[in-house]
Amino acid sequence: MTITASDVAAGTPAADGSHDWSPRARFWLDHLLNWPSEGGTAGEQTLALKLADELARLPYFTAHPQQLWRQPAWPGGPENLFALARGQGRQTVVLSGHFDTVTSHNYGPLAPLANRPEELRSALLRSLHAAEAPGPSLQRALHDLESGEFLPGRGALDMKSGLAAGLAVLEAWLAQPEDERQGNLLIMFSPDEEDSSRGARAARTELLSAAHHWGLDIAAGINLDATSDQGDGSAGRAIYLGTVGKLLPVVCFVGRDTHAGFPFEGVSAHAMNAELLRRLELNPAHADAAHGEAAPPPVCLEARDFRAQYDVTTPQRVWSAYNVLSHARTPQQVLELMLSETQAAMQAVLERHRAFAAEAGQAFADAQPQVMTLGELREEVLAAQPQHERDYTALLSELVAETNPLRASQRVMHWLLDRSERRGPLAVVGFGSLHYPHTHLSRHGAAGERLQAAVQAVAAQHSLQMRHYFAGISDMSFIGTPLDPGTLTELQRQLAAPTPNFCDDPHTAHLSFPTVNLGPWGRDYHQWLERVHLPYAVQGLPAAVWDLTARLLKSDA
Repeated sequence: MTITASDVAAGTPAADGSHDWSPRARFWLDHLLNWPSEGGTAGEQTLALKLADELARLPYFTAHPQQLWRQPAWPGGPENLFALARGQGRQTVVLSGHFDTVTSHNYGPLAPLANRPEELRSALLRSLHAAEAPGPSLQRALHDLESGEFLPGRGALDMKSGLAAGLAVLEAWLAQPEDERQGNLLIMFSPDEEDSSRGARAARTELLSAAHHWGLDIAAGINLDATSDQGDGSAGRAIYLGTVGKLLPVVCFVGRDTHAGFPFEGVSAHAMNAELLRRLELNPAHADAAHGEAAPPPVCLEARDFRAQYDVTTPQRVWSAYNVLSHARTPQQVLELMLSETQAAMQAVLERHRAFAAEAGQAFADAQPQVMTLGELREEVLAAQPQHERDYTALLSELVAETNPLRASQRVMHWLLDRSERRGPLAVVGFGSLHYPHTHLSRHGAAGERLQAAVQAVAAQHSLQMRHYFAGISDMSFIGTPLDPGTLTELQRQLAAPTPNFCDDPHTAHLSFPTVNLGPWGRDYHQWLERVHLPYAVQGLPAAVWDLTARLLKSDA
C-alpha cells in the first residue's frame, strides 16, 4: 500500500484542533496488525524493516533517507527503528513503543486469525454466543465485540494501536511547512519488550549517538504503551507520570534432609520456604508506595524442589522466586527486606520444629540458621579453588544465550551450592533477572516540571486522568532515566546469572530526560480476548499525543 502526499495532508489538524485522526491511525493499525510479530519469531525479526520500507515512501523520508534508520537490538537479533522528522531548533520529543507481541497460542484453533481482526471478531462472536453459562468476563467481551467499538487481535491493544497513533502524529507533523515546524520529532520503536527489553536497552546508546550527530536536545519522551480498563474507559484514558519498577528476588533454602518418618532429625527446606511465602505473598505491608499510589505486593512466581524421582527423603533444596514491584524502594532496600524476612522465616520454622519435637518426645537436630547473599556465596566459592573461577566463567558462557531467567538462575545457584562446604539450614538470597527501575518525572528537575505542566494542560483539555505510576512493566524503565553505576555494580554482584540478557552494563552512557506514558486502553491484553477501544485509539489518543508534543516543542519551552 503506497502512502501519497494527499494521504499525508489528510493528517493535518485544523487550526481549532478539531481533526479526524481516524483514517491515518486506522491505516497504520491495520498495517501493523497484518504483520505478526510474536517475540522470538521471524515476524519480530523483520517488522522494523517492513515499517521502514513503508515510511520510506513518505516524501520527507524519500528526500531525507538518512533520517530513517535501523539498529540491531543484539547481534543477529531484531532491529530498533528510528525516524527523525526535523523542524526548527534543537528541541526534540521522542515517541517510543514496542512492536513485539506475546504468543497467539492461547487463541487455540482461532490462532490463524489472531492478526486478521475482522475475521477474528466474527469467529469470537460465534464462540461467545455458543458458550454455555458465560461468566461476567465473557459477557463483557460479547457486548464489547457486538458494539463495534472494540477491535480484537494479537497486539491490537498491546501495543500496535499505540504505535499507530504515534505514526499518525508523525505524518501530521510532516504535513506542516518545514519553517512552521517547531522542534523535532523522533520515533523510536523497539522489539523484545515482552522478554527482557533488549530493544529499548540497546536503543539508549543509539539515541545518545543520534542526539550528538543531529544536534538534538531531548526535552521529553512519550511512551505509547497500553493499559487495561474493565469499566467505562475513564481509568484507561490516562497519562502516567512514571512507571513501576521490578526486581526478581530468588531464594534457595538448603535444609537437612532426613527420612520422612523421622522429620525432626533434619530441617525441612519446604517448611522454611512455605513460611517465607506466607510472610511475603500478597502481604500489603510489603507493598511499596510513593506519591499516594501503592504498588502491588510481592507475588511468588515459582516455588519448587528439584527431585526427578520419588523418594521418602525430605528434599535438601527448595527454590522460590518473587515478583517485587517498586515505586520508591531501591534494589538494596528490596534485598534487605528479603534477607530480613528469610531470616525470620527460618527462625520461625526452627522454633516450631523444636516445639513439635519436644511435644512428640523426639530428638531435634538443633542448628542456627545461616542467611547469606548470592554475592557472598559466589565470592566464597570462587576463592576456595583456582579451578572454580575458570569453571564459573565457562558456565556463564553457556548461559549467554539463555533467555529464561529462572532456568539460568537455578543453574548458577546449584553450581555454587554444589561447590560450597556450607550445610543447612542455609538460605541464599539474590536476584534472578533484569532490574526494571521505577521512574517518575519528578526526578528530572526543571525538565520534569515543564513536562508535568504540559501534561496537566493536555489532561484537562482531553478529559484524561493523571496517574503517577504505569502499572505494567514497560520499556519506560530504560528511557531517559539512567541508573546509578554503583547500584548497577551491586546488582551485578547479587545477580545469579550476570549475562547481558539479565543485567545492564554500568558503564553505558545514557541521556537523561523525563518520560510519561500516554497510550490506548482496552481489555484482556495477552489473552485470547485481547481488544482495544477503537474510538479512543484512533481519535482521542493521537489528538492527545499531538497536543502534548506541540506544547513541549513550543519555542519558549
